[in-house]
Amino acid sequence: MKTKKHILILIFAFIGLFILSSCEETCDGMGTLKLTNKSISTVQRIMVDGVNYGTIDPGESKEIELAPGEHDFQQLGISGGSGCSAAKIIIVECKTTGFSCSN
Repeated sequence: MKTKKHILILIFAFIGLFILSSCEETCDGMGTLKLTNKSISTVQRIMVDGVNYGTIDPGESKEIELAPGEHDFQQLGISGGSGCSAAKIIIVECKTTGFSCSN
């Protein structure tokens, strides 16, 4: 009788693990833009769709959650460097899009 009980416990444990592993990660409908400032000495201002998202120091990375779709983006140099040219980025729901600037 104990063997049947152990088998049932194992079956329910496997079912529970299967259910937990099949659950998708939630992202609240947003995507992520991961920025990296590869410059040696230029602090850069982060602009997305004309909105200032702060600055990013040399060698630093920063992540910003954005709505899926196309966005206008630029990292502007504010401490002696030029930053990077404006670009269009496409954010995909629940995914991370990377961008690095070395000017």
